[in-house]
Amino acid sequence: MRKRIEDISLSIRQISEKARECEDCVNFHIGQPSFDTPEHVKKAAREGLDQKQAYTNYKGIEELRDQIVKEENAKKNMAGRRSITEDNVLVTVGGMGALYSVLTAKVREQDQVLYNDPCWGPYKLMSEVDGNKWVQEKFFNRDRELRDEAREKIKQSDLIFVNSPSNPLGRMFTEEQAKTLGEVSKDYGTFLVSDEVYHRLNYDREHYSPAAYNDESAIIGSVSKNHGMTGWRIGWIVAKQDHIENFGKVNRAMNACPPKISQIAAVEALKNDKHVKEMREEYRKRRDLVEKRLDSIGWSYRNPEGAIYVFPEVGRDSWDFCLEMVEKGVAMVPGESFGPESDQNVRICFGSASEEEINRGFDILEQNI
Repeated sequence: MRKRIEDISLSIRQISEKARECEDCVNFHIGQPSFDTPEHVKKAAREGLDQKQAYTNYKGIEELRDQIVKEENAKKNMAGRRSITEDNVLVTVGGMGALYSVLTAKVREQDQVLYNDPCWGPYKLMSEVDGNKWVQEKFFNRDRELRDEAREKIKQSDLIFVNSPSNPLGRMFTEEQAKTLGEVSKDYGTFLVSDEVYHRLNYDREHYSPAAYNDESAIIGSVSKNHGMTGWRIGWIVAKQDHIENFGKVNRAMNACPPKISQIAAVEALKNDKHVKEMREEYRKRRDLVEKRLDSIGWSYRNPEGAIYVFPEVGRDSWDFCLEMVEKGVAMVPGESFGPESDQNVRICFGSASEEEINRGFDILEQNI
């Protein structure tokens, strides 16, 4: 076994394992939507079973790529900046398959990848599996201005990962922030990976893609969170055609092609998407409730403008706190796993819990802090 793989720790599993052992635990730790896949999407999949379930084009079926083109071209700041066609789309096995395909195709061992602080932990896991160098740096200050330290790190790096709406913060880039990240990475010749898998789950502002300002970039999309389809494992990459050809080589080596039946379901989800608005409005209510309960406790946090997470500061070591609280019946993710400056934060997922469960979870927290 390669030592690099043996040395990787999946310590966050401790929380999940303890949560399973705890009867009636409130699960704030998993980024799993409480919504099931919409019935009309399931129906399309059932009807699709009448087709031969054979290999598809490794880039994805034409109908799905066409729907992804429409989805991506509809983004607020894409019009007039980038014209996306089917040649710019690669369908992958989940958003993680998309991220890993880009990372593996673009980054050599001596190259450096830059992640935000905090960022979603599996980004760093992918770098550790591949063996490339990686660093974390806080991108923006409280006034939403790019920090000088971040600008310098972008200059020094070969690839930068950005994420809006973000996991774990729930923050969204303003138009100016998106433009700054796109233009600065372009000026320094740093390849930009824009993870936009939550782009339909926006509450307080429009979604702006940094990739609109840098052609040397890849947009990552998925039906998982926006459509309640995590188990269907369909994601995609949008990039220049020559990049798509190379990303496709990695994707093909891993999976040959995405499952046909999942692609058929994804076509229906993107084509008939009224369920997204219903889900978004429910998440907004839960977000508002979580903010109310956080204010009552007195924890400091940044207002979640999108996605399904909030990242409050609890005033003590995040691992000790989370391990203690899961024993009481509330499972959360320690902030330390998201970045070195977040060792006193916890990630709470309000997308996985009903309003009743949210209230029960915060009742337990208030009684034990």
